[in-house]
Amino acid sequence: MDQSSRLSLSYVAPSQAQKHVTVNETFRRLDALTQASVRSRTVTAEPGAPDEGDMYILPSGATGASWENFTENNIAAYQDGAWVEITIFEGFRVWVDDDDAFVVFNGGAWAALTGGASETALKFGVNATADATNRLSVKSDAVLFSHDDLTPGSGDAQVKVNKAASGDTASHLFQTNFSGRAEFGLTGDDDFHLKVSPDGSSWNEALFVDKDTALSGFGTAAPGTRIHVYGTNAMGSRLTVERSGSGAGVFGALNGLFVGATEPLGTAGVTFWTTDSGGADNKRLELFNDGSLVVGAPTGGAKGTGTINAQSVYDDNALLSCYVFDQAIDGAIDRAKWDARTPEPQPGVRKKRTLQSNDKGKDEIVELLEAVPPAPKREHAPMRKFARRIGGTHDPLTLDGYARHWKEKRHLTSMPNEAAFDVEKGMAAGAWIQRLVETVEIQAVLIEELNQRIKNIEAR
Repeated sequence: MDQSSRLSLSYVAPSQAQKHVTVNETFRRLDALTQASVRSRTVTAEPGAPDEGDMYILPSGATGASWENFTENNIAAYQDGAWVEITIFEGFRVWVDDDDAFVVFNGGAWAALTGGASETALKFGVNATADATNRLSVKSDAVLFSHDDLTPGSGDAQVKVNKAASGDTASHLFQTNFSGRAEFGLTGDDDFHLKVSPDGSSWNEALFVDKDTALSGFGTAAPGTRIHVYGTNAMGSRLTVERSGSGAGVFGALNGLFVGATEPLGTAGVTFWTTDSGGADNKRLELFNDGSLVVGAPTGGAKGTGTINAQSVYDDNALLSCYVFDQAIDGAIDRAKWDARTPEPQPGVRKKRTLQSNDKGKDEIVELLEAVPPAPKREHAPMRKFARRIGGTHDPLTLDGYARHWKEKRHLTSMPNEAAFDVEKGMAAGAWIQRLVETVEIQAVLIEELNQRIKNIEAR
């Protein structure tokens, strides 16, 4: 081997004549490569009057008597009045005068490497070129900031954005093709803002949080409550919740719910509206200031304090009671049939208090919602209560048993007694209806019994 493997420095051979020629050639090459500096990496035309020691990185399409024979990305060095080609390799680093930057050869091309003079040391580019405005520039599919687990650190990880004064901006800006679309942070004051833009020049305030009160405003920079929603549509300020799914029309199935005091003060306190698939707003429920409640659009309007005026009311407790006639006509009740007609038990929800550690590692009491399993089976309770009396001393389908019950117990067989009735909670409307229907059916059977007795007497 007569040259070094990396820098191609010539070795002096044993018994070589004119050794100084080889040594001087090696020194000349070292002089070019040590603290390497080139004039440019973009000049394509071979200079006509170069200075001794000038070097250039050869770009694509280089021309000239010597340069056109050299390989792209290699270095052309002017030494002893002639151009010499220096073959470079991956990791080769040189300073480029007209770029004021270091570059490094990555095996296929030259790329910028920041560092060197004090002015350049303030800029850093990762797969990108930094500039005076963006002194840190990164091109990457993802950027990771992680806590220090090597030193080790505290386990925390913070990204701090600091500004000089209240009127300045400290924010995160999101862009599409370098045009702003969303921004959040301290933009122009010390309150928190979240803004969006359709074009990068006109901006709309989406969320505002007051630094002094922590009140939040949607569509307003002057929130008056913990959550303040402001709108300018025909219905006034609204908070809308929508769901989408299958449905008719070009809008699909859009069902919105919004609440507001849309009537003059003194009339309706709060009105609940829904939006149908055609986009029309409809009143669904009104809570009036006088205490009345109107559901839907019934005739007659509100009925006054403490009333509900609705088109229809459904209650699962309104169970059928035709089992009275089964007993009177068939002499027995098919319990399985009536149990099957009982509404399916539904699971409930209750609050549960428990002790948990928060994100600071401290224990605190929190409330969780816990599902309550439904009853294990469906049973028609009123039917069973009625069936237990059949054949007894207080049989409700006999005139004597029915009379004996209300005389001794001071209440009808289907109705709650005075001691059992809860005056605080009352009883569901459906339960009242069921008990009243059962009472009417029992009395219908007893009337028929009296009718038959009268017919027998008339026949005799």
